This record gives sequence, C-alpha cells and structure tokens, in this order.
Amino acid sequence: MTESITRYPQNNLGAILLPWTEDDELNVPMFEKQIDSTLDEGFKCFYILGTAGEGFALDEELFQQVVDIYAANSVAAGKDPQVALIGLSMRHIMRRMEYCYDRGIRMFQLALPSWGPLTDDETLIFFQTVCGAAPDCRFLHYNNPRTKRHLTAGDYVKLIEAVPNLVATKNSGGNYGFIAELMLKAPQLQHFLLENGYAIGCLFGECSLLCSYDQLFPKKTWEFYEAGVRRDQAAAFKYQAFFHDVGTALFAHCAGGKIDSAYDKTLAWLADPDFSYRLLPPYQGMSDAEANECRRIYETCYKDVQ
Repeated sequence: MTESITRYPQNNLGAILLPWTEDDELNVPMFEKQIDSTLDEGFKCFYILGTAGEGFALDEELFQQVVDIYAANSVAAGKDPQVALIGLSMRHIMRRMEYCYDRGIRMFQLALPSWGPLTDDETLIFFQTVCGAAPDCRFLHYNNPRTKRHLTAGDYVKLIEAVPNLVATKNSGGNYGFIAELMLKAPQLQHFLLENGYAIGCLFGECSLLCSYDQLFPKKTWEFYEAGVRRDQAAAFKYQAFFHDVGTALFAHCAGGKIDSAYDKTLAWLADPDFSYRLLPPYQGMSDAEANECRRIYETCYKDVQ
C-alpha cells in the first residue's frame, strides 16, 4: 500500500446535533448526551454547527453557549473536535474562530460567505486571510452549493499551493465524475464524502466518510468506513446501497423543500425519542405526522439492524 500523501488522516467524521426545548433554548443535558454518545461510539473526528447542526441559525450568545459546552466536553488528547463557521461576512467568521480558538479548538470547517458568489480572487483572499490568521490550525472546506460557489477540483489545485493549512474538504452528492476529479486532481486534501459518494471515492484512493446514519446504525456505519479503508469495493458498494435504500424508505413520504437538518434530526429522534426533531425558527422540520410515519417504517423494517 502506498504511503498517504493527504494533509489530514483518513477518518469517519460524525456530526453532533443541537436539541432544542419547546422554548427554542438549548437542551443542555441532551446536548451533552449527544457529545458523550459520539465519543462512546469511537469517533475521534466530529463536529458541530454545520448545516445539520443548524450553524446558520444561531446568534452569538447561543453560539458561544454551544461552543463552551462542546469544548469543555470534547477537547482532549487523541480527539480532534471541529467547529463549522457559517457567516455572511469574513469578519464575522473570524471572530467566531477566535472565540473557539480560545477554548482549545484547532480544527475548523469553512463555508464561503453566501450573500453573493465569490470570484476566483475573492475565494483566494478568503482562504488566505482566514486560514492565515491561525497557522497552527487546520481547515476543512465545507463545499456547500448554498454559498453559490461550488468549488471544483481545479479550484482546489490552486488553493492547495496557496493555503498550506487547508487540509480537507466536505462534499455531498454521489456524482461519479465530480468525485473522481477531486480524488485524482487534489489528492493532498482529505475528502470527506457522504454515504452516497464514499464508495465511489474509495475507487480512486484514500478518502473519508461523512456519516449521517451512525446513531441509527453504528455497526454498519463503521463497517462501511472500514470497507473503504481496506479498498474492499464490493463491500463498500453494498453498504452504500443499504444506506441509499434506508433513506429512500424513511423519507419518501415527506414533503420536499426541507433543509438538511430536518432529516438529520429525525434520524437522531428515531435513535433516541427524547431527542427533539424541532428546528430553530423560521426553519421547519418534519411534521408530527411525517415523523411518526418515519418511526413506523423504522420500527417495521430496521429496528433490529445495528
């Protein structure tokens, strides 16, 4: 096996979600339980405040409360907790980064400012400024189409040379051509891919799993990840098909147009009924009828699957 050339080690990346009370306050005991469960599942690489974690919806007071609890419960030797930084301005993103840095966080997810799509020069300025402000930190680019600028493999080739502490990307979707380009043209970056893209990425080299179903199926999630590490293509595509079928079965009845966190929080609620599938307003999650149908399908078809 050839030696890895990636700037960040291969990992299974878990998302920690935020539970809300009926008054839209943080449910602190449930949040701490989420963190503990993630650590107990064996994750060394995990994050808060992405799209699934509603990082777009928090004001500064709530952001700081979440980061304080998260850092106190996750910053430890052998762990690499990440915080996603989502904001409309670079200055806002950097102020949030400074707050996290003071609490021991050294790995960040960056999404581009989204008010308008950045040009090539603006994209370079953004990464050089933010990443350059913390040279002892590492950065993952959250390549979210909502920012109106979806970076290509060619874009990453330019950034790799200019930004030495850009170490990883996070990409959703299962487009074969796009994933192949990422893997072949930008192998220095560790590419975290969702269940629908991970097996494809493993065809071309070392990549990592961005898992969505770990709370429901912890054993299968880790088996999927390990199949990719071994480059066992038959097994990896078998697991990819399983997770695709689960998502289709669970959510086919749900009305479209929901933000990502509506689905992720429903999965967390299926695993633990004490976890609320509420979203912070104005965003709306599953209706009670939709969620209850998800639970019926889960308990009928998948309850005994680990």
